[in-house]
Amino acid sequence: MSKRSANFISAFEFDVIRNAFWRSVVEDCLPREQWEARAGDLVRSFIGAEAPAEVLAALLDVTENQKSPSTGADRL
Repeated sequence: MSKRSANFISAFEFDVIRNAFWRSVVEDCLPREQWEARAGDLVRSFIGAEAPAEVLAALLDVTENQKSPSTGADRL
């Protein structure tokens, strides 16, 4: 078993978790109030430890940004 810090998730790992999270939200028609719990469960199962608050916040923020229409100017 590799030793890793629960506070570090690479960009690749984050992308994998984000895609899995978004797919599970869509496929399960998960209501918004359950997103945080689902995100925490996915991160926990992936890294084997409690999800860091920063990762959950970033995961939910990225998901919110995908959900809302963007002109592209707000991403600069």
